[in-house]
Amino acid sequence: MQSKTDECRAAIRAGNYRAADQLLAELRTEVEEAWRAANAAERQSIASEVLELLSWARQTVLAKRAHTYKRLREMNRHTAYLARPALGRAYVELDG
Repeated sequence: MQSKTDECRAAIRAGNYRAADQLLAELRTEVEEAWRAANAAERQSIASEVLELLSWARQTVLAKRAHTYKRLREMNRHTAYLARPALGRAYVELDG
């Protein structure tokens, strides 16, 4: 189970969420099998490990999303000035 946990963390760190999703599905199968064979103390350990992984994954993904959103906003701000065509100066004449 530890190797799947490490692989899942590596996939999330790399931003490979499709692989992370697949690894989580595999980890779930392993956890369910271990859970059935475990006593109360082992179940507590399994639950703690899974909760720690999922909490870490959530924080990591939220942080990456926030960083990506910030970068997107900055890019939009910078390109807003570049994307517009150059405007000629308009002159107004006043009589009187």
